[in-house]
Amino acid sequence: MRSYDQPTRHGRMPDVLFTPKQLVLTDDETTTIRLLKPTDVLPLINYFGGLSEQTRSYFSPHSFDPVTVHQICNSVEQDDTIRLVAALPNGEIVAYLLLLPGATTSDLTRYGTAGVSVQPDTTYSFAPSIADAYQGRGLGGHLLQAAIDVARQMEKRQLILWGGVQANNERAVHFYQKHGFQKVAEFERNGLNYSMVLSIESR
Repeated sequence: MRSYDQPTRHGRMPDVLFTPKQLVLTDDETTTIRLLKPTDVLPLINYFGGLSEQTRSYFSPHSFDPVTVHQICNSVEQDDTIRLVAALPNGEIVAYLLLLPGATTSDLTRYGTAGVSVQPDTTYSFAPSIADAYQGRGLGGHLLQAAIDVARQMEKRQLILWGGVQANNERAVHFYQKHGFQKVAEFERNGLNYSMVLSIESR
């Protein structure tokens, strides 16, 4: 059974002001990036249920079962983790990302050993996922920009990859490097992984 590293709680969700962002993907399909809502239980269950095993294996913050989804949606307005989704006009969720103030216990240790200071008031841990059918269609860049917009608003100075990125996920590694993430360490966890950091001070 897969184990998930639990985040350190820092309090209730901050009063982030995020204006939904409507965008057009490469095939002219429209989607909107917005905050996750308490009413998103069924769309989020369907989203997780539709992910391939490979895509699931790249996501480490939490499990995908309906009980977890209910807990997330029921507490989304009190949680300090900011959760964004990309949704189609019919409400279907096609992407989901997390921004955790600071880091999990294992990430704190790993990034600290690499010389990266990780504090809740300066850092977000970033964990995105995209439905298989929507990968490679330009959505990832929009999700990252939305995360940066939130981080700037909340006066964060860097994003770190929550749980790192698997080295064999070459598409993701290339994406992060293309958008300015720097590899600061390597570690073993079911294979080789990279710890990566993005400075947002000058972006």
